[in-house]
Amino acid sequence: MGDSTSVRAGIKARLMNTKVEPYLRWLVKRSRGIPIPFDLVKNEIYDRQASEVMSLVLSANSNCVDIGCHQGEFLRSFLRYAPKGRHFAFEPIPHLAQQLQVRFPSIHVFELALSDVSGETPFYIVPAAPALSGLHRREFLRGNAPRQEILVRTEKLDSIIPADVRIDFIKIDVEGAEGLVVAGALDTIVRNRPFIVLEHGMRSSSLFGITSADLYDKLVGQCGLQISLLASWLSGMQPLTKREFVRQREWYFLAHPVR
Repeated sequence: MGDSTSVRAGIKARLMNTKVEPYLRWLVKRSRGIPIPFDLVKNEIYDRQASEVMSLVLSANSNCVDIGCHQGEFLRSFLRYAPKGRHFAFEPIPHLAQQLQVRFPSIHVFELALSDVSGETPFYIVPAAPALSGLHRREFLRGNAPRQEILVRTEKLDSIIPADVRIDFIKIDVEGAEGLVVAGALDTIVRNRPFIVLEHGMRSSSLFGITSADLYDKLVGQCGLQISLLASWLSGMQPLTKREFVRQREWYFLAHPVR
């Protein structure tokens, strides 16, 4: 018994923080009858890939933007990989924004939603799953879960980031409103050609009248970037064509300068 326990502990230690760990953890829980949705595993995999991207493209003085911060996972990475940079964070849920201001005093935290206009708009909080909150009710996700409607301030990123501040990296996770965010950040993106990690799903984005083709045209056609899956970029593969992007079933992407 002691030997088998030591072997299991050794294997666990070797796999800890590797690319296969999330898959194996999911398989173990499933084998024990614990119904863990595979999408949760994919989210963890995407986050690890994004962290690997940041470790490769950020320097100590890089400046970063986190749009849709939630609990600040990416902000921690900003401070780890770019400790001397100037960082900007945007979170419209009041209590989360206030917590971020306390946890990350060196980061400029804004309690607002980025969009393509300045003003006010309804925002729908899902108390049982705050990460699913957004500018649309999206009742096809957890339709039975109650929504709390609040009014939030909206701004364009171009109106907030000073023109003389170089932006090296942007993360966008706004539950379908990524097209609005990009439309309000075109000047900043064109000027800086940053790396952009973004979540995009056609079903959520279409609720805002924006198709995958529209988003591709903005990032590639107008901003001069390319779009890849994170794993593909890390492996040195070719970027996605418009046709490939529109047909993708993944939902995390990297928009990046031309190699």
